[in-house]
Amino acid sequence: MEEQEDQNTLTLDKKIDTLPPKNSLIFKLLQHLPLKKNANVLEIGPANTEHLSYLFQKAENLSYTGTYSSEAGIKEAFSIVETNGNPVDLIKITDNELNLPDNSFDCCFTANTIYLWPDPLKYLSESYRVLKPEGKMNLAFVEKNFGAGLPWTQLDFTFYEIDEVKSFFKQSGFAKIEVKKLTETIIDQNGKEITKPFIMVSGQKQ
Repeated sequence: MEEQEDQNTLTLDKKIDTLPPKNSLIFKLLQHLPLKKNANVLEIGPANTEHLSYLFQKAENLSYTGTYSSEAGIKEAFSIVETNGNPVDLIKITDNELNLPDNSFDCCFTANTIYLWPDPLKYLSESYRVLKPEGKMNLAFVEKNFGAGLPWTQLDFTFYEIDEVKSFFKQSGFAKIEVKKLTETIIDQNGKEITKPFIMVSGQKQ
């Protein structure tokens, strides 16, 4: 599989008029989404909704669905979401099931969620199920050898190696699996800037 280094530079997409407002992981992840007009987009476990305004500039007439594990998360997100007139649906999911129709999304993305999935293979299998044929899945995560030292790490986090995540994708049915290396700069607990490496694994539904 091809691995590509991200040069930490943000380039202007021909389909949009503005650059991402933040040089952070979620915005970089959006840059790698193959979005087209009228696409249905699924995000698993969004941390917030600040990136949606930028997402809706990537292509015309996008529809967005975000999945949450609690009603409280949905209520909080609805209070601040900016839809720009695009359809937005925030739903609660249970266990490892997305509770969404088969073949209904053009692309799916998620960042920093795999650590808390009880069964990553099940989650990716569900993502595969709800994607349309040739739909794209992008998943970003911190590798096992770096994750334990991060300030937001919790005791119940499970970190994975690249080959483990690639195996989950393959077992779920995804083809054209690719790996890219990304970075973002964050402020640690002592107020110092640190560069945090991320991995993005992508796959396509056959």
